[in-house]
Amino acid sequence: MSGDTTRRGFLTAAGTGAAAAIAGCSSSSEDTTESTTSDDGGDGTQTTSGGGTLEMMATGSIQTLDPINAKGSGAGYNQYGAPLMQFPDGLYPPEAALVEDYSISEDGLTYTFDLKQDLTFHDGQELTAQDVVYTYRRIAESPNSRNKDDIIGDTMTIEHEKDASIASPEDEETLDDIVPQSLAVRAPDDYTFEFDLASTFEYTLFQIAGGNWAILPENAVGDIEGYDGEYEYNEFFSTSNGGPKYAGLGAFQVDSWTKGSEITLSAFEDYWNGEPELDEIRFTVVTSGNTRVNRFTGENAHILEGMPTSSFNPNNVSIDETKGSREIGTYTFGDGTEVNYGQIPALTTEYLVFNTLEVPLPVRKAFAYALNQHDVAENVYKGTATPAYHITPPDPYPTFEDGVTSRETYTRHAEDGYQSNTQYGENGYPYGYGETMLGEAQRVMEDADYGENNRFSVTATTISGNDAYTQILTTLQAKLRTAHIDMEITEANFGTIISQAINGSMEVFALGDGMEYPGPQNFLRFLHGKNPSGQFTRWGAEGSYYNEEVRQLARDAWDENYAADDATAESKAEAFQTIEEVNWASVQELPTVNPISQRFWHQNVDVDMYGVMENQTFDDVTIQ
Repeated sequence: MSGDTTRRGFLTAAGTGAAAAIAGCSSSSEDTTESTTSDDGGDGTQTTSGGGTLEMMATGSIQTLDPINAKGSGAGYNQYGAPLMQFPDGLYPPEAALVEDYSISEDGLTYTFDLKQDLTFHDGQELTAQDVVYTYRRIAESPNSRNKDDIIGDTMTIEHEKDASIASPEDEETLDDIVPQSLAVRAPDDYTFEFDLASTFEYTLFQIAGGNWAILPENAVGDIEGYDGEYEYNEFFSTSNGGPKYAGLGAFQVDSWTKGSEITLSAFEDYWNGEPELDEIRFTVVTSGNTRVNRFTGENAHILEGMPTSSFNPNNVSIDETKGSREIGTYTFGDGTEVNYGQIPALTTEYLVFNTLEVPLPVRKAFAYALNQHDVAENVYKGTATPAYHITPPDPYPTFEDGVTSRETYTRHAEDGYQSNTQYGENGYPYGYGETMLGEAQRVMEDADYGENNRFSVTATTISGNDAYTQILTTLQAKLRTAHIDMEITEANFGTIISQAINGSMEVFALGDGMEYPGPQNFLRFLHGKNPSGQFTRWGAEGSYYNEEVRQLARDAWDENYAADDATAESKAEAFQTIEEVNWASVQELPTVNPISQRFWHQNVDVDMYGVMENQTFDDVTIQ
């Protein structure tokens, strides 16, 4: 609903759902697709299909085309880039894209991919296994990468070496301490690519199907050891020196780009999956949610990804068809205009992030006591979200008993502490399930010596144009005053928020995160306190407000129950539950809702509603 969710922090400027996977591209200066006409059935009106320009909207300016650095940039990497595996129309499990076949060794550690031959990049170069080696090394080694945790982190980990002295702090091994050229990726020949995992990971194929794994031509830029680079970084990925010179394997190639205004992609006739039906896609930057709605209803845009909560009327939805978890029907605007409508529960959690270097634990707890997630879901999101009490969304939440679903476990654990592992979760969500507890918020602050003569001041940052986040913070602002907290609310575009989160320069900010694979570790790997200096919350870092006993509880759960060599599905589920309860105790991230992703599209656009993974390429979309 918000249009500001991420794939592991990968927020795109095009909005929720599929556009998040495509935000930012389109166009073409040539009309190469033939059109066909068909009779409408007897009234003499002819309709035309094939070709044309798909008009889309991006919520923020596009800063880079680099898939490993595009968090918050709005880059439409699933349109102009392609990874080895794919989620067809956002459906899982992943399927082969650039490969003919793949195999996994008996021990689950070695993955071998046989590449399709005669595939060409947008610049005409042929795809080889050396390109894949280069691409994977950039994810792990490039200083421009914001996705190192996906390839050498605590979940999917390709074998590699580290040297703590490479990057500060020099007494701690971090993601930046990878030894150059040590990543266990190789090309036995031009069309075979292999890698070795440090330990088995059940979601490996899901992970490498993400847009940030899009394959690039070998030596395109020289930002890792062993490559001088054919182009300067900003020449290839941005607009310097007549750029971008970007070449990918996607259905569309970059045609023109005006930063802060629009980006256009044109159909790539040599696309490996067949020439796209459209001639081009144009994304126009429209930061205002209401303006996006007006452009859509005025037929200046073909697709609207999500709608501002203030504009949405759930009574105007009519669901005609259900496909798995996808619901498809129509939406009627106030002027009587009827458009196609689709919705799907997103693998997304929206939450407030606290910088624990700046915000003490009593203040964080006061926020939790003041927040009523049920009220937010009903009155802010108007039923297009469910209240969130865990960082893991309901559908992939761990289960512990046969016959008890993930959603049931999620709810029962929050309500009454079902299957709790620690004292912090034995009675369920400790800050009020479905209620506001302002008395407790005031008490926890006064116990920490705050009061009318010693108030705490904090600044909360929300994404520009996101009226849902703004409503949540505005409501909290009034409530927190009674708990001796004065909160200022400021706005920034998403790219700025991500940059400031990385730098640790914000105190509180609103964020949404979408899963790259349906496993709790996708989110919980950032909450157990290892390498805190690299996390948005900084929880456990020197000088942060944290309890070492609580942190050690999370560390032990991760290392002994999840990451241990003898870990089982049961022990991993226990680790996940413990880390969720530790987050209740530490309030690093305060969950608000689990949203539903929405798409609106005009009757003359033939596009499928995406699946739960939300990634979608528009190669078979047509406009009549």
